[in-house]
Amino acid sequence: MLLVFDLKRFEVAPLVILNAYRRFPNSILTVGTGIITGFTVVSLVTTVLWLLNGNKLVRKILGVIGIILGLSTAAYTGFLLSFSRGSPFWSTPFLPWTFVISGMLTGLAVSLFMIPIIAIFMPRAFKDFLALFEQRSKFSEMLGRLQRYVTVFILIELVLVIIEIITGHQTGILLTGSGISLAFYAYLLLGLIVPLGISYYIEKLKSGVNDRTIIMFSMSGYGLMLIGGFLLRYVILTAGQLIH
Repeated sequence: MLLVFDLKRFEVAPLVILNAYRRFPNSILTVGTGIITGFTVVSLVTTVLWLLNGNKLVRKILGVIGIILGLSTAAYTGFLLSFSRGSPFWSTPFLPWTFVISGMLTGLAVSLFMIPIIAIFMPRAFKDFLALFEQRSKFSEMLGRLQRYVTVFILIELVLVIIEIITGHQTGILLTGSGISLAFYAYLLLGLIVPLGISYYIEKLKSGVNDRTIIMFSMSGYGLMLIGGFLLRYVILTAGQLIH
């Protein structure tokens, strides 16, 4: 729907969005539309079943399907760009993997970042979130354990970005003094390096600091990772359009 509005076609032909489902599976765009639609439907059904305490087996099956569709959704943008013609910057086999790892990292970050927000503003609808957040020691312990996964994802994404710069086409635009390079360096600093330092701090000192400190630093790191995820996509999309 947002794409249709962005193309200013909704006022002219409201049903033009249905074209996104045609030519399946011959077009990567229609494949991606089908994946995103399926992921959205599965996520919605899973959420409703969770809220209504539905059948656990069905929820597990939908969870597995959701994982597959979620990873496919994360990879889809990278595949779409890498198959695009006219932009050598996007023509790299590592681009889909970069989107997958970044999607997993930002997905984990937003999930954990939203726990206290949901617990505070929607406590009646999500009592489990409220109960988890109120048990500060249990919540901080969970955040401490998950920092290991965060660290692994950050390191993998950092390695992929370095490989992209070394093996990619015309990646010098990211390193020179242009406006897009500033966004790229901001992504590296805010989205990867600082969260990595926070993860290291929590992992090394979690036994000597209180629960509030761990929660505060963890939430700050997750917020920065979300900003970094946005900057990464901005940099990739903008640089690819500048280079022909």
